[in-house]
Amino acid sequence: MPTVATAKLARTMTLAAVAAVATALLLVGTVQGASETAARAASRAWHSVFPDRPKMAVGERGIVILSSPSVAERAAAASKRPSAADEKEWVADIHALQQSLLAALRDRGVNLQPDFRFTHVLNGFSAPLDGRAVAELERNPLVVGIYPVRAVYPAEVQTGGGPGQAPGVALRGFDGRGVTIALLDTGVDRFHPNLRGRVGAGHDFVSGDERAAPERSPDEAARLETHGTRMAGLALRVAPAARIVPFRILGWQRTEEGTAVAGRGDLLIAGLERAVDPNGDGATNDAVQVALAPVVEPFAAFTDSPEARAVTGASDLGTLVVAPSGNDGDAGLGFGSVGAPGSAPDAMSVGALDTRRGVFETQARLMVGNGTVADEPARILGAVRTGNGLTLGVSALLGPSLADSQRPVDSEAGGIELGDFFDSNGVSRVAGRAALVPADGASLARKAANAKAAGAAALLVYGTDLPAGALDFDESGALPVVAVAGPAGREAVDGLRNGNEVAVALGASRPVGNGATGRVSAFSSGGLAFDGRVRPDVVAPGVGLATDDARPGGRDEARFATATGSSAAAAVVAGAAALVVQARPDLSPRELRAVLVGSASSLGEAVTRQGAGLVDPAAAAEAKLVVEPATLGFGRASGKAWNTSRTITIRNVSRQALEIGFASVADQPSAVGFTAEPAHLNLGPGASAQVTLGISAAQSNAGASGVLLATAGGAPPARVPWAVGKRPVGSAPLVGSVSLSNWEFEPSKSAPAVLAFRAGRADSGDGQIEPVGLLDVELWTPEGKKLGLIARLRDLLPGRYAIGLTGRDALGKVLPAGMYVLRLRAQPVDAEEGTLPSTARTVIRIKERS
Repeated sequence: MPTVATAKLARTMTLAAVAAVATALLLVGTVQGASETAARAASRAWHSVFPDRPKMAVGERGIVILSSPSVAERAAAASKRPSAADEKEWVADIHALQQSLLAALRDRGVNLQPDFRFTHVLNGFSAPLDGRAVAELERNPLVVGIYPVRAVYPAEVQTGGGPGQAPGVALRGFDGRGVTIALLDTGVDRFHPNLRGRVGAGHDFVSGDERAAPERSPDEAARLETHGTRMAGLALRVAPAARIVPFRILGWQRTEEGTAVAGRGDLLIAGLERAVDPNGDGATNDAVQVALAPVVEPFAAFTDSPEARAVTGASDLGTLVVAPSGNDGDAGLGFGSVGAPGSAPDAMSVGALDTRRGVFETQARLMVGNGTVADEPARILGAVRTGNGLTLGVSALLGPSLADSQRPVDSEAGGIELGDFFDSNGVSRVAGRAALVPADGASLARKAANAKAAGAAALLVYGTDLPAGALDFDESGALPVVAVAGPAGREAVDGLRNGNEVAVALGASRPVGNGATGRVSAFSSGGLAFDGRVRPDVVAPGVGLATDDARPGGRDEARFATATGSSAAAAVVAGAAALVVQARPDLSPRELRAVLVGSASSLGEAVTRQGAGLVDPAAAAEAKLVVEPATLGFGRASGKAWNTSRTITIRNVSRQALEIGFASVADQPSAVGFTAEPAHLNLGPGASAQVTLGISAAQSNAGASGVLLATAGGAPPARVPWAVGKRPVGSAPLVGSVSLSNWEFEPSKSAPAVLAFRAGRADSGDGQIEPVGLLDVELWTPEGKKLGLIARLRDLLPGRYAIGLTGRDALGKVLPAGMYVLRLRAQPVDAEEGTLPSTARTVIRIKERS
């Protein structure tokens, strides 16, 4: 199944296609689609730092959600906390129900082999599903729905060696002692000298082992999983006495490009299942207090998905889930960059803040022939500096190469392949020289590694907007990476094409101030989840953080690294949450999230960038008010004089009576009107009350955002980010471009006709996307009689999809020869009662069997 490509600022969204989820006519999976969207140049520049998100096949897997309540749903509905015996009995009941469903399917000739079965955070299972299985499941009254299994990736930017900096987040007098953090990631080097005794054995859900250790790549033994170790090191730098229990849900996967570290959504849910029941006995009295899931399903901000349901289930059972918002930049007041599971309504979603005070630059003089084309300060992009200065000859990657012997003489390679740096005879073009490459959006980390392997002494990158210090490389094995101006770089390439000598003189590196310090990093995802809630909740330091690194050998000395990305920021917040749990063990997971969000300090940026602001565990530990939900989404405004309302619950968690009032500060002045009913409250210690918030907007399509302030005497206010989403530019329907491989065909399971269509929108004007919440394919007669539902697909990201038509009806019976109409009906993710679906139709003709 194709997965999402990394978003750029001119963001190429090859959006994840759903697994085969339909009824009797559906035989084949989906087809990848691509759309171009626009965002800001800073985010596009950061794209070149991200590891490539490989196209990982997850097969025709689906996650089946059952109607019987899970352990979490039963516990939430109970009048008192259930006993361990109650929960074990519930688990047995749920298992029995699942077994009866699977047995009934076997009786009908469908033999399902679940990959994972879920009982606690949700009731369901994941399994490979063919068209027959989907048809039987969709008709079964025990089934709520079938959802796609998506690829999951580490939410990291390039990480590596270098000095790095401390997270700088702490709570005086507390160290996380007695708090357990589940880490859903790659394996962890638990015997690292800095981690020994603080990391448990955990469990490996990828290979089924009882210990979650980092694995080597099956293709390159020198490549080791590192992300989990680095995230564990960051969390423990904030909460040094906390305990980490690793659950390996990411591992080496075969992709179109080779092997890469990735996982699946059902593995993520399996990890959350174990987080609430670590010893696997069915009872959740040993549930961890915090689960760190520093991973992302890009763009998949569906709030009814199995992953979102699992996060809610974990909260109901005592576990706060902390997750990154993603690394795909700012979507503003629209859908488009936030990923799962950080998009879940009950997840603590975290963005990345740049706290580096200083970076380095050099004076770069670029010479072509006898002339100088540039002599100006240049940003040093990586951790390796220029020392006292370098003077080098310059080579571009022109003409035939070891990677492409047919490349035209004047054509320039980008450097993403190692063979680009060698001529067609295998001789290095750059040995002892500076390699000159374009900033074409591809991974600079790979280009730098290739240049170093080819013997280059420096890498010059022209045309990049990437800020200084953005890349982190192992200082012993990397090389200086310097940004040069685009026009100067292109003039140097032209000079080389014309046979001129090109050279560069790099001066001694010198420290300069970081202009981005104290700002949310451009790569950090921000915007709205598909229910309209603000994401992220908070931000935390997430650029160039010092941490521990996995070691190739168990007896090797300690290794260290730097980490950058919203996953690094999430690890910092998981540590901060552990500190607050220790300080205030009486808080529930939702209350813990509420005080962390409500006490964050504003950075002066829009809430779709910063959420409530910078996480502050010290302020959270002193918070007097809990406001739930911690963030608010008012939906998308429509029509003139639009208004709506939401209800919040406010609780006094202090030891004194409080007089409470409300105010709202909007990011867009005069954009909306706000009311609170009641406008004032008097709450005694431990008391709570509900407040109805009304909002109205004169400009129905513009959107708005801001922070609700709940004030209590002289105490700092509780901050609640809110947003009104904007309607996307353009009015293209949610379903269209319908085509058939053959409009007339004989019934056949082995050679079906293919129905292809576009679902959703990726608007090129404003960077927004419009996903589809539900898409039905219905079978009708030409006279207008509905014959049944033949396919149902849920939670579709924009793209092109395809299903197979076997010439059978919804019950699997062969259709009589004749003409039929296929009607496609697509509902948006935020459809309300009465919302009219987008529709499309096509005609088919079933022929007599020959």
